[in-house]
Amino acid sequence: MRAERVFTHYVCNQNCTYCLWRRKSDDASFTSGRAVRERIKAALGRGAEEVTLSGGEPTMRRDLTQLVAYARECGARQVSLETNATLIDDARAGALRDAGLGTVRVNLTAWGDALDAITRDPGGALRTLAGLRALLAAAVPVEVHAVLIRPTFEHLPALPAALHAALGSFDGIHGLFVHTPVEAPQPGDLLSYVDAAQAITELDRAARPLGLAATRVAPDTGPPPCVFPHLSASTLFFSLTPGSDRRPEHRRYPVCARCQVAGSCPGLPLQYLKRYPPPPMQPITDDRVRRRLALIASVQEQVERELLSVNRAVVAHSGLVQEEHLIRVNFHCNQTCRFCFVSTHLPAPGDARIRQQIIASGKADVDIVLTGGEPTLCPQLVDYVRLARASSRKPVRLQTNAMRLADEQLTRALADAGLDSVLVSLHGCTAQTADAVTATPGGFARTLEGLDTLRRVTKLPVFVNFVVCQTNHQELPAFVPWVHQRWPGVQITVAIVAPSSDVVPREKGLIPRYMDVLPDLAAALREAARLGVTLIGFEDMCGVPLCLMPAEMKQDIRAFAIPEGYDGGEFVRGAACDACAYRGRCYGLRRGYRDLYGDGELRTITA
Repeated sequence: MRAERVFTHYVCNQNCTYCLWRRKSDDASFTSGRAVRERIKAALGRGAEEVTLSGGEPTMRRDLTQLVAYARECGARQVSLETNATLIDDARAGALRDAGLGTVRVNLTAWGDALDAITRDPGGALRTLAGLRALLAAAVPVEVHAVLIRPTFEHLPALPAALHAALGSFDGIHGLFVHTPVEAPQPGDLLSYVDAAQAITELDRAARPLGLAATRVAPDTGPPPCVFPHLSASTLFFSLTPGSDRRPEHRRYPVCARCQVAGSCPGLPLQYLKRYPPPPMQPITDDRVRRRLALIASVQEQVERELLSVNRAVVAHSGLVQEEHLIRVNFHCNQTCRFCFVSTHLPAPGDARIRQQIIASGKADVDIVLTGGEPTLCPQLVDYVRLARASSRKPVRLQTNAMRLADEQLTRALADAGLDSVLVSLHGCTAQTADAVTATPGGFARTLEGLDTLRRVTKLPVFVNFVVCQTNHQELPAFVPWVHQRWPGVQITVAIVAPSSDVVPREKGLIPRYMDVLPDLAAALREAARLGVTLIGFEDMCGVPLCLMPAEMKQDIRAFAIPEGYDGGEFVRGAACDACAYRGRCYGLRRGYRDLYGDGELRTITA
């Protein structure tokens, strides 16, 4: 979500030692309600979806509630507030919430007397605490924002314990964000990135045992992840968004060229380099670390974005189009497939949010697919199946790698709760191939055991999903008779690996050309026809363009009109598509695929 900060004025009721914005007075032409509303409207006109009201101290304004409401009326998806919270009481918190205020970012850099010394506001710490309590009581989402400078260096690690003791829990607090400035009224207060990385790591160690597991490096600040001594741990602190490398007033170094997140990291601020030499930097070359850093938004926004996926699928034999809602009950997984487009490092969406989505999908009268990550790792999965069954008259399905379905008690419980079918991911018919794809030694054997148990103790229809990639596409023709022999009656779905998000590497070593895969796909279709096996999955987003459909499938193509905008802008068409009979009924090419291979494979179908 693109955000833009709108300053309401620059006067503040505190005088923080690190602040560069505070003024003793304001120009009335800048602070008038009309002027602020014009700045809000201009920000939205430039494409901002989130408006952050900042200052100075915005709560000093009597018209703050009206400004929040105005921003929402003008189309802001979210209105946020940056504040010290000292002027917020129960009534005001409720009024701001009712006006449409979203997240409140509360400045809390230390605790007690230490905070008062930094803000130069005796008693301010107690008033901030009262404001925090009022916001939480009004159910307004809160982020705590701390500034890391030399005077706060020793106090920050004690902040989580003090805050937890005062509030009793961290319910309603959506993260602890750390800002490391590179400019300050007193330059001697500034920290090096090496010291900042140490302090952030210590702060996170203090916060996690207390249940505040969301310490983050604030956007537009440092240090970058390559400065942290333990790169895998540093991924907990970041949300690197594509395009961040274009931020001005930053410098890149030769080491950055070898870093896999160079496209999302701006480098080092020139202001920082005026005071400190470049810190030691480790380029990020590990793909798992890269995946964990590939967020397009904040953690909360990313969770919400990936919680629900909407898909259109063609039902085998009938050719009817069904709409299905894929609901992620968790994100972590016990396999590590490189082509997975799920951000597997994200925290679970939360029980209440999952239940809310299941009920909403039931009311939408669509198929409900419970998925993950790996959903069988979710302790509440059986309850979610039961809720989905009670909420919907349409089928309830499960997507899984089946490694935990060898547990007969779990498998029976899922079937008894109301499942209609199970889709099992299996990407090869040999351990060598399948375990290489999932990067999970022994995973192949455990999936087979789970599938055997599923077939033995339930009567549920089972689908096996084979995701085609460079490692396994030559094994697809042998996969069909092997599945048929071991599990007669099981249907096979085929998906082509796709560069469908920033999590999936855009690598030719992972993503094959369609023309290289088509011979194996055609051979698999011939085997399926010979054995009477159902082989599906070619016409959806993870299939192939309809013009490249193997001859063995052309007579069965059922091309349905795709609603405008259904692909979310992810797909593109080539010149061959302009006069194609399937235009509007075929997705075309994913943008990431075209970037790798171009669109020269596409053909025009005239009839």
